[in-house]
Amino acid sequence: MSHVAWGPPRIGDVEWVALALLAAAVVTVTVLVATGRLQPALLSEPTRTVPPLELPDAPTSSDVDRLSLGTTVYGYAADDVDAALDGRRQRLADQEQALADQEQALANRDGHVHPHA
Repeated sequence: MSHVAWGPPRIGDVEWVALALLAAAVVTVTVLVATGRLQPALLSEPTRTVPPLELPDAPTSSDVDRLSLGTTVYGYAADDVDAALDGRRQRLADQEQALADQEQALANRDGHVHPHA
């Protein structure tokens, strides 16, 4: 009867060399990053896929439909999204104020106050 030994597989010479090279590479990269000689670019400035986004002075709903935001390595370009939202928010605020002013002017002209004024 033959006896089969069970247990963890033995690591040969080739595997030890590969592990040693991998460990040396990890240590080398860690030292280079820690000393500032190697700067990983994983979170560098976003690479733009479209030119900066601009809405026209009098945007319409079709302008919003055509709104295209550039992407970066890690998602949308935050500056483009913020600029688009700020521009649209300001335009809507201006329109709301103009509408309120017109309603107030109409109410004053008619001699009575609008219920929402």
